[in-house]
Amino acid sequence: MPTVTTVDTPLTRLRIPPWLAQALVVAGGGGAAAQAMINGELGTRLESSLWASAVSNTVGGSLFVIALLASPSVRRGLTALRGTVLPWWMFTGGVFGAIFVFAGATAVPLIGVALFTIAQVCGNTVGALGTDALGLGPSGRLRVTRNRTIGAVLAIVAVGIANTGRGGDLTLWWLVPVVALIGVGIALQGAFNGRVNDVTGNPLSTGLINFVIGTGVLYAIVAVVTLISGTPTGTWPSEPWLYLGGPCGAALVVVSMIAVKAIGVLRMALGVLAGQLAGAVVFDLLRTGEPARPAVLLAVALTAVAVAIAGRSGRTAVVTAPDEAVISNDERPESP
Repeated sequence: MPTVTTVDTPLTRLRIPPWLAQALVVAGGGGAAAQAMINGELGTRLESSLWASAVSNTVGGSLFVIALLASPSVRRGLTALRGTVLPWWMFTGGVFGAIFVFAGATAVPLIGVALFTIAQVCGNTVGALGTDALGLGPSGRLRVTRNRTIGAVLAIVAVGIANTGRGGDLTLWWLVPVVALIGVGIALQGAFNGRVNDVTGNPLSTGLINFVIGTGVLYAIVAVVTLISGTPTGTWPSEPWLYLGGPCGAALVVVSMIAVKAIGVLRMALGVLAGQLAGAVVFDLLRTGEPARPAVLLAVALTAVAVAIAGRSGRTAVVTAPDEAVISNDERPESP
């Protein structure tokens, strides 16, 4: 992996403790659950999940554009990319996000939410283990230790338990490994964005890059689908809250880039999953007034255990040379 030359800003000098980084991504996962709820309702109103996703990305991405116009530090972050040694493919993180959005809109109606979620989480956790082991993220190489593997497996089991009884159509079984592969791409997105953020020194600058590339790809997909199927026949809702899914997603992108250097891709992915499940419990209760099923509550608890176990796989410290450092040792607990 190439050595990254960073721009010196207060954000690049910021070193947050692992416990705070973990708390940030859990909160970001809660925001992702809110985004899913909002976009689901918007998709119902528009009668197109894909258009709802495009609207969400546009609104969220516009926040980064506003930051670019208003903040000199965001512009300096983009300027810092001149002459960077990062390979071009590390700037493609947004593409994985756009593909994931398209996959969700396309595959969920075919194989069901349960199979889609399980396949995506399997791919994401395995991908996170791999990206950490290869040192693709900004935290350096993190060995596939016993505890990290147990944490990843527990997360997959938790999602499986949460989706028990929901069924799924295995007629199109080949979509399951495809979705799992897309889940690997989401892990790569987190790693690549973290590396780019090391150069820009500003998560808003990196978020803008992620938005421009990812939303551009998503617009292209929407254009092709619209040419084939026509525009959606639903109505544009007047409630402002139905357009807040994008800001929730933008917040997750920002906190992920801040946290990934301190905790690695795997712990970041597990933290987001924990926040998503916990947020889903809360939002479903607010929306329906009914408590979550025992299986979902058990899944939330198992995910919390997975995060804790993965966090004890050794000291996940910030390193200055990600392509050289190897962090290992199951026996050494993380310092608070």
